[in-house]
Parts: sequence; C-alpha cells; structure tokens
Amino acid sequence: MNFAVKRTNRALLGGWALITVVLFLMYLMEVYRGDRTFQYLGIFLLITILPLVFVSLNYFRKPESEFLQYDIVIGYMLMYVFVLFTGHTVLVFTYILPMLSLLVLYHNPKLIFVSSVLTAVFNIGQIIFRYVTGDITDLLDRDIRIQVALLILCFLALFFATRIYDGIYTNNLAYSAEVNRQKEEILLQAEEMETMNQELTASNDQLQEMTMQTIMTIANTIDAKDEYTTGHSRRVAEYSVAIAQEMGYEGEDLRRIRYIGLLHDIGKIGVPDNVLNKPGKLTKEEYQLMKDHTVMGGEILKDITIICDLDVGAKYHHERYDGTGYPEGLKGEEIPQIARIIGVADSYDAMTSNRIYRRHLNQERVVNELKKGSGSQFDPKACEALLKLLEEDRLPKLNMEESLAMRQTTQILSRVIDKAEEKAMEDIFTDELTKTLRRESGLRLIQNEISRYGRGALFIIDLDNFRRINEQEGFSVGDKYLIKAVEEIRKIDTLSLISRMGADEFVTYLPDLDTDEEAEAVANQLIDSILHVADENKAYRMLSVCVGITHVATEKDHATVLYEYAAKALFVAKMYGTGKYFSYREDMQEDNDVAVANSADLKNLVAMLAGQVDESGADYSHIKGFDTFSGKVDELLEQGEEKIYLILFTLRWTEENTFTVEVRNDIMQILEKSIRQAARGEDVTIRYSNVQCALLTAGMEESMIRQIVNKIMASFYRANPEQGIEVYYDIADLKEAMEEVLFG
Repeated sequence: MNFAVKRTNRALLGGWALITVVLFLMYLMEVYRGDRTFQYLGIFLLITILPLVFVSLNYFRKPESEFLQYDIVIGYMLMYVFVLFTGHTVLVFTYILPMLSLLVLYHNPKLIFVSSVLTAVFNIGQIIFRYVTGDITDLLDRDIRIQVALLILCFLALFFATRIYDGIYTNNLAYSAEVNRQKEEILLQAEEMETMNQELTASNDQLQEMTMQTIMTIANTIDAKDEYTTGHSRRVAEYSVAIAQEMGYEGEDLRRIRYIGLLHDIGKIGVPDNVLNKPGKLTKEEYQLMKDHTVMGGEILKDITIICDLDVGAKYHHERYDGTGYPEGLKGEEIPQIARIIGVADSYDAMTSNRIYRRHLNQERVVNELKKGSGSQFDPKACEALLKLLEEDRLPKLNMEESLAMRQTTQILSRVIDKAEEKAMEDIFTDELTKTLRRESGLRLIQNEISRYGRGALFIIDLDNFRRINEQEGFSVGDKYLIKAVEEIRKIDTLSLISRMGADEFVTYLPDLDTDEEAEAVANQLIDSILHVADENKAYRMLSVCVGITHVATEKDHATVLYEYAAKALFVAKMYGTGKYFSYREDMQEDNDVAVANSADLKNLVAMLAGQVDESGADYSHIKGFDTFSGKVDELLEQGEEKIYLILFTLRWTEENTFTVEVRNDIMQILEKSIRQAARGEDVTIRYSNVQCALLTAGMEESMIRQIVNKIMASFYRANPEQGIEVYYDIADLKEAMEEVLFG
C-alpha cells in the first residue's frame, strides 16, 4: 500500500469537509437574517455535500488511489463556482480555491497549475457575467479591482510557496527513497545472514563429523603400532566421557573430552616399535623413551587451538595424584582435571586388557586396584565416579568392529606414520637449519648421557664474528657458515650429541675424553679443521670458532651447571681472540676483592661522586648525564641501601692497532648497548670518558655482579667486529670506597 498517497487523500478530504462546514454555517446565518432562503441553502448542500459524500465513499473503498485527488478538486470546484456566483460573499470566498491549492501543494504540486487556471477562469467569467447582467457598469469598478488584486496576491503567495515546497518535497522524497532502500538492504542482509547461519551450522556439523572421523582414524593408527592395544584410544575416550558425565560435565565439554581421550597416546608415534612391543623388561633408556611419549604428545598437539586443551590429556595423563608421576611430577589439583579423568580411564583399560607382558585382570582385582590407588595414583573424585559406574554396570560397552574402509585407512596411515616417525622426531627435537638438537631437548639428552657415562667433556663451540658475517655477507651466507661448522663438528665424533644453544653457539658432549689433554686436543683439532676450511674455500674465508671446555666428574653432574662452566671458559677464550680454546678450572671461581676501588680512574670517579676532585684538581661535572648519575647515588645512600656497586669498563687497544674516532665511537656504542642489555631497569649507566663506561647497581649479591659482568663481556665480544680490542673492568663497593676517599 502507498501510504503517502493515502495520507494525501485523507488530508484533502479533511480540508474539504472543514471548508464545507464553515460555508454551511455562514449560509445558515444568512438564512436566519433573511438574506437567503432555505431553498438556496438546500441547493448549496446538494452541490457541496453530495460530491463530498461520493468522494469519501471512494476513499474508504480505495484510500491509496492517486485519481481520488482529482475527484476532490472537481468536487471542490463545484462548490467554489456556486459560492463565486452567489453575489454577497464573493470577495470573502475568493481565497477558498487558493487555500485548497496550498493544501494540494503540500501533497501534489501537479494540481497547482490546474487549480490556478480554473480560479482565474471562474473569476473572469464571474466579472463578465456581472457586467452583462448590469450588476456592474464599469469593468474597473472598485470591487473588481479588489477582487483582481486579491487573486494576484493569492497567486504570488502560491508561487513562492511552490518554490519553497519544491525543494522540501524533493528532499523528502529522496530521503524516503533512501530510507526504503536501506530497509530493503537490511532485510536482504538479514535474509542472507540467516542463510549463511544455516549454511555455517551445516558446515560446522560436517566439520565436527570430519574432525571426529579424522581423530578416530589417527587414534586407530596409533593403536595399530601396538598389537596389544587395538581400540585402546577409543575405549579410553568413551570411558573418560562416561566418568566426566558422572562428575557433572555436559554438552561441549564431553565432546572435547572425547577428542582429548582419543589423542592421549599420540606421542607414541615417536616411540620405536621395538620398544613399544618389547616382550621383556625395558631398559632404563627404553623406559625413558616410553615416558617421553607424554612430552612428545604435548608438543605435537600444543599448537592446535580448534579444540581447547587438546594437549593436556597427552602430556599429563601419567601424572599421579600424589606427585610421583611424570613428566613434571604434578600433584593433586596441579594436574588438569581432564588429565586426571583420562588417567583413571587409561589405567582401567590397561588393567582390563591383555598386554604383551601379562593377561588382563579380573573385575574384582580391577576394583581393588582402583580403590587402592584412589588418592595416591588416581584423583579420588574421578576414581569414585568410575567405581560407581562399574557397580551399577553403566560403563559403556564398545563395539570395536570397524568398517572395511576404516581398516584400510588405518593400515595405510599406520605405514605412513612408521615411515614418518624419524621425521616427526626431527621436527619436534631438532633445529630445522642445522639438523642439530634444539636447546631444551639437547640439554635433556646430554643429561641422560652424562647420567649414563659419568665422565667425558662438554664443549661450547661459538662462531667468531657471526654478526659481522650476517651484516656483510647476508643471512643466507650466515646460514651456510652454521651448516659448515656443524659438518666439521660432526667429524670429531659422528655419534656425538650436538645441540644448538643460540644463534651461533653449539654444545657437544664426548664421553670418552678422560683428561684435559685429550679434550684440548679435540678442541685444537676442531679449530684447525675449521681454519683449514676457511683457507681452502673463499666462500668460508671468515669461518672461525672459539671453544670453551669443561669436564664431567661424575654421573651426578648437571648439564646446566656444566654449561655455565664451559661458558666461562668460552669467555676467556674469546678474550684471547678468534680461533682459541680454553678449559674451565676450579681456580676460575671469582675472587672477593670488590671491597675498594683499585684503578686510578675508578678512584677518581668515586671521589667525584663523594663531592671531591682527583689529585690533579680536575672537575668532571661536565660529563653528560653526571647529575642524574650522582643523584641516583645520593638517592641510594639516603635509602640506606647496603649493597651499592660501581663498575667501570675500559676499552684498550692491543699491540699496534689504532682506530679512527668514528670506529672508536662505534665500539663504545657496542659496549654501552651490551651494558644496557645486561643491566636491570633501575640500574644507571654513564659514559665516563671516550673509552670508558660506568654502571651503578644496587641490591644484589657480589656473585650476581660477577654474572652480570660476564654477560656484558661476552655480549660485547660477540657483537664487536673489530680485532685487537679488549675490555677491562674494575668493581668497587661504593660505600666503602667513598668512606676511604673521605676519611682515609
């Protein structure tokens, strides 16, 4: 329905009815005064009321008809002509048609022209009629002039109203059209969104079904590696869902638990078949490999976000409630609840299934084992839920029959996984570029080797000038240097473990080296081999390494501690230059001579901070940032800080090397950057001279200060591309040093 046309028709009829009532009342008054007769009033009603009633009936029948507007104007004209030719009230009602025209104007500008022409014609006809009948003798009579003037004024008003309305009406039409268009677009978008939502729901259902089928296939493939665990993952998943449901889980959580249960043993793809299916007792190393399937499973699943906590079941289902499980020894509520549920389900299926080393347990024995393990091995709530299900015989009975297609798919995937097993191990534990072990897995396996042999040597091998190689030759060339260095390291012992610990740092462990001489001979052999490659092949002309060595004393030595010792030895080797090695010794433990300042420069800096000057009377207040540095000292002293240390680093050139001011400034910037990276946020640094930087730190033990200094020195030697430069440092206990300056 066209609501705009209906509104127009309703307004026109209302205006017509109102004017008819006004005219009727005026004529009725004239009848009572004796100026009109009732016959005249009857004729008026016949001419005005009947057309109004007729048009009104049409309106109620078709209120949205556009032709109704013209019917209204015609009926109105009949009334207007009757009034115009009645004589006495002609001037008063000369305004009627223009007023109607304005009303029409509000709704339909096309009627303006018609009503205006008719008004003019009727008025001219009325004037001529009066002149012919002798009512007036002069066409320029005063009444005629007034009548014409009023018509002109009405038409002028009508003209300006039309102009104003034209803009308003056009804008309203445009606005209404835009609103209608937007409504249609919104409705269309709503329909499209509803359709998309339905399609998305269908796609989601399909995706969940495909996910379930895929996970089921993977689970079957994993189980197929062990002939005694066929269907194990499916049973654990369904048992876990039943236990979780008994504990109050519902809806999407149950679906998620089913997925997690199906994949809880995915880490077994990294366990060799000869270990997985070994009929006898596992060795210590084999048992460790078997236990590692939890960590491997967690690593495989940790980046999958479509199912929340998918890695939890794989990683933690062998944790025990009393904290004696693996891989992390979590205890009680520390173990994720889903993993606790799967752990109970996994153990139940293990007890009720035949294994390569024993037959399944009977139901009574299983129940006793569950009760015995509640609170120690198993979560009490999950164990109670399982026991209740067993008592009421509500535990799911799975039909393990598979379709032919499923069995074929499982067999194919099983073969594929067997072929890809070695590759999967590499993806999880090895560095992609160098094919060496990654840091964490490397340290863990080296620790296992140390625990096994209890002797040998640990080497840290660091590429010299690696940053310079990357900057000058490009990162791709730097990668080639790394690969070549690893090739040379492998030549030492093809069976040795090599772990990449950093961008340009590798660790290897050789268990057959019993003396310092043997270890140093290996390091010297490696360095000579790498230098030979650099001499023979221009593509590796900058290839060089430094080596830090430490010895393994017993099988109880920790790999991380040995790594720190070797790092200290490497630091010393770096100070000697490129292509050097050094062995860690017990006498490398830090001395304790930090009490007072030793060098003259450090003493002068302490004197300056104490408000004194050096012996030459020099004033250091011009040093940039000195006020901030000195203010920090005052602040620490006012706070009563007990341990305040001042460390002064000094650059020195070796032999006959000289450097331009620009190069020296670049080297100083490297030193300053190394200090800032090692320092804490509350520590303060200052450039003391063009070859010296000072670091102010507080609140740390002396041993920590030494570690920070070692870190700064190592960082500087790695980043500095220039040869023939050494860094020296002096450390002062600032409070004691200032007391010595002030009081002697």
